[in-house]
Amino acid sequence: MSFIEQLKNGGWTKPKLKQDNNIRKYSTTGDILSYKRCKRQYGYFHERGFKSSSTTQMYFGTLVHDVLDKIHRIYQSTGALPDEQGIKDVVDESHEVLVRAGIRPYDPIQQKKNATKLLGRFLELVNVKFFNHVQQTEYPLERELKTDNDTPYVLHGIVDVLSGAICHDLDLPYSTDPGDIEIWDYKASKRPEKGSQYIQDYQYQMRVYCELYKQQTGKYPARAVLVFLGDLNDDKLWEAAGGDPSNFARIFYVVTPNLDHIETAMKDFNGTVDLIEEERGKLFEEQWQAPEHEVDSMTCQACEIRFNCERLGH
Repeated sequence: MSFIEQLKNGGWTKPKLKQDNNIRKYSTTGDILSYKRCKRQYGYFHERGFKSSSTTQMYFGTLVHDVLDKIHRIYQSTGALPDEQGIKDVVDESHEVLVRAGIRPYDPIQQKKNATKLLGRFLELVNVKFFNHVQQTEYPLERELKTDNDTPYVLHGIVDVLSGAICHDLDLPYSTDPGDIEIWDYKASKRPEKGSQYIQDYQYQMRVYCELYKQQTGKYPARAVLVFLGDLNDDKLWEAAGGDPSNFARIFYVVTPNLDHIETAMKDFNGTVDLIEEERGKLFEEQWQAPEHEVDSMTCQACEIRFNCERLGH
């Protein structure tokens, strides 16, 4: 049947469901939180291969992570942290790599200037006390698990920094010990307000990472620390801190391993894996429908398939 005949007969050829017996990998942010935020968006962009035409949102966070990783390697090889010009040079280098990869900012001059400012302040605040304790960057965590429905899957994640007792050496206001092992995660944004969905999602992510670390090593880290670099843009807070990280505690958010909280997070993770697997088993035309729950406006505004979505405007 020709293409025109298909149209005249009122339909398109529907693709067959993929039969895949491989054990799938699931991550906290890329899969579980994305699905929970909007399963329609998750299905189209993660499962059906739709590609976003906009990469501006991911540019700044990726730039900050890349530069901090390079700075760690510089410190390892030279024993010194870069000065302001050195940071600017690394930012320029990382920017060019991202642009060649198709990740472009809306305003490159301002974005690079802002990244240089935040990273310069971060290095001044934590200095070598931070980098002396870094054991590994981009530390991979991976473990094969099963859901309550006996579905096997691989839980994986990447921790920005695995370290020794950074909090202890920085004299941060937590109960610390010089023998602590910590996991750190960089966030380029400002710290969300207490109780917001964003801070709950970050707690969830860190609890899953703590469990993964325990599955991989046999014990929990002393703590997981989120660093919200965006708050370093506040000039008044920066001046008031006087270069003392304990006076700028807002940029640090600590999640201490709690067995009940971790168990709840892992139960939710497993349940969400089962929901995604159930969705994959549906008929093609029934898959990845708009969620029944309310979707936050920022998720909708950033979605390129929102204009034919029944959730738009709710």
